[in-house]
Amino acid sequence: MNEAPGRRVSVLLVDDCDDQRDLYELLLASEFTVISAGRGAAALALAERWRPDVIVLDIEMPDMNGFETCRRLKDGASTRAIPVIMLTGCDYIPDEARLAGASLVLAKPCPERRLVEAIVAAASGVRP
Repeated sequence: MNEAPGRRVSVLLVDDCDDQRDLYELLLASEFTVISAGRGAAALALAERWRPDVIVLDIEMPDMNGFETCRRLKDGASTRAIPVIMLTGCDYIPDEARLAGASLVLAKPCPERRLVEAIVAAASGVRP
């Protein structure tokens, strides 16, 4: 997608759980440029302004859940092409996330290597 030699892939990490978000941010920061948000509305604003290569989005969030956040991202002219990887600790059917526009759904806790591989694939334009 936006990969160029020497340029790190940028990831917007969205999760309302501070501990979970901090953990994933710490794990991903060694390989990617990471910015994070704790709510869907903040994610929309950051995605619009920052235009990350990939968005990693929790499904269960207050105010605006991951499905609605993803739908709004996919409705935005400047954010619709950004791949969205959804994370969930619940038993959601991946089809529900795909209908919202997600490229992939991963179960939490997601092994670091699996998440890194999914982000790299998504940033490269490969279906994760």
